[in-house]
Amino acid sequence: MKIAVFYRKHSENDKVFIATALQHLKDNGVQLVVHDKLKQKSYFEKIVENCPIFATHEDLRKISNIDFFFSFGGDGSFIASVKLVGNLNIPMVGINTGRIGFLTTITKKNFEQQFQLLCDRCFTIEKRELLHLEAEPDLALDNYFALNDITVRTTDEDSMFAIEIWVNDSHVNTYWSDGLIVATATGSTAYSLSCGGSIIHPTSHVNIITPIASHTLNIRPIIVNADDEIKIKVHSRRTDKFSLALDNERILAPTSATLLIKKEDFEISMVRFHNTDFFSVIREKLLWGIDLRNTIIPQIFK
Repeated sequence: MKIAVFYRKHSENDKVFIATALQHLKDNGVQLVVHDKLKQKSYFEKIVENCPIFATHEDLRKISNIDFFFSFGGDGSFIASVKLVGNLNIPMVGINTGRIGFLTTITKKNFEQQFQLLCDRCFTIEKRELLHLEAEPDLALDNYFALNDITVRTTDEDSMFAIEIWVNDSHVNTYWSDGLIVATATGSTAYSLSCGGSIIHPTSHVNIITPIASHTLNIRPIIVNADDEIKIKVHSRRTDKFSLALDNERILAPTSATLLIKKEDFEISMVRFHNTDFFSVIREKLLWGIDLRNTIIPQIFK
């Protein structure tokens, strides 16, 4: 088995676990392919010596027969991993060393158990859709795709935008707000959720348009088909730029730009172990069920 490994945070609190996990993989016959930043750390040096190295998507493309991509960290690290993997269709596994970790399926406590499930093929592959951005005029972005969301936001805290939205050339609305989020089903539990957007099962074939701090109380998020094309035009009386983010990549874009968001022509593959599902993750991460009444149901209904 050949596994590519990515770890960008390099927290002192995590280095013992990361080193132990990498050694466990090697002891079980895994051929490691490691990100260059990981190789640079002296405390991993002996474990990863003589391992192939990658730093970019193109480096990864040149390495053949990679079975899985392991991303150590939180959701931010996983998003960065998606930019590296891109359209290579390598099944991705998130190992959570961060806080919430919606995109991760392994924890520090169950790493060895879940790795054994991987070896025993006790998993399924979930396909996750991405967003693709086209802009007129062209913008200086490293990547034009996003797993979670594409966001426009004001750069002036004292002003708001008028943001026009079209879906398949049909005018939807003009949002007077601090910004707007277009999120995938996967991204529904990220920024969109904190702005009042619905939780959507990540394999659903939909996107959600969620305003940020809308200045009209009757405006609500709206769910559209993932195949729909969403056009955005930003207007402002006080600035000629707005903040544009594709996941964790952010630039300043001119208000003269027109954005067209559509479904990316490739998907990413995520490993989902048989002992977990989306709803168990939601219960854990959002503390669903943390209610005294749920602890006494057996006594009430026995």
